[in-house]
Amino acid sequence: MSYHLNSTRNYHLHRIETLGWELTVSNALNPAGSPCRRIIKKNKSYGQLLYDYLDCLLPMLKIRHILEIGGGYGYLMKDILTCHDPVKKATMLDISPFLLEKQRETLAGFANVIYRCEDFLETEPETLAGFDLAIMNENLGDFPTVTGIDPQSIFNPHRDKMDIILKKMSHFIEKYDLAMPASSFMNINIGAMEAVEKLCAMSIPYIFLSEHSCEAAVPEKYKRLIRISQLSQPERIQLKGHDEYTMKFSHLESIARAFGYRIIRGPLADFVEFQWTNRLRVIMMAPSAANDEDETIRQFIEDLYKYEYLLLMKENMG
Repeated sequence: MSYHLNSTRNYHLHRIETLGWELTVSNALNPAGSPCRRIIKKNKSYGQLLYDYLDCLLPMLKIRHILEIGGGYGYLMKDILTCHDPVKKATMLDISPFLLEKQRETLAGFANVIYRCEDFLETEPETLAGFDLAIMNENLGDFPTVTGIDPQSIFNPHRDKMDIILKKMSHFIEKYDLAMPASSFMNINIGAMEAVEKLCAMSIPYIFLSEHSCEAAVPEKYKRLIRISQLSQPERIQLKGHDEYTMKFSHLESIARAFGYRIIRGPLADFVEFQWTNRLRVIMMAPSAANDEDETIRQFIEDLYKYEYLLLMKENMG
């Protein structure tokens, strides 16, 4: 049985040197002078906008210990700690020694921040007890993805002879009744599903997840202005030194529901709101970008819909 396991583990452990070339939504809003700041309704960073959104939906005064998995340069956590006085403790967990050191530099002015250099898929579940909020922002695509496998071949009557990856796929598909594509092959976000299952199994009250989605859609009224592809399964994204894959959020939803979570799902545009000015309409309707700034803005607006988020909530937090 043939398949490929796409992994970014070696890249993040040994080869990553910068995130500067990766234009995520959070990175696009990080410089105060970014052109993307000029088109959003509130001139704030991504972390500040996310905090404002969470503050409307969650009992933030009860949230005292936050876990961020794969925190990049630490800017998101810095914004949250700056906005949120009640936080007594933050934990940054990252597979990359390089990025964890960047997080230490960014968060140097904050007390009670714990740094854990480890692969979250190898984290002992018991160590996740006691967190009030877990965040995995724009990084689920870094987790292992199985590519190019025939979905029918997973249901092997000789399961004892299957390797560990195939057993995991069979576990997720059967336990959570995941829909399989009609095509003769599929890509499946096995690592992301394992990570979400681990968080949910520990009943962390609130979980925020975001990533590029293969199921993303643009509202009908914007389809002439914002053009994104919509595929039925995770798509390869070629990046410097490694590949990532878009996310099938319906699979992650199925896992969360099985653990009794209430779910809010949507595009990042739900809380990174922008204004349709005449200039923005011209930029989005043009056949191609007139300059680098326009290209940055076009990609940013498209990404607000290419990226989806899940907010998972277990009620009655004590």
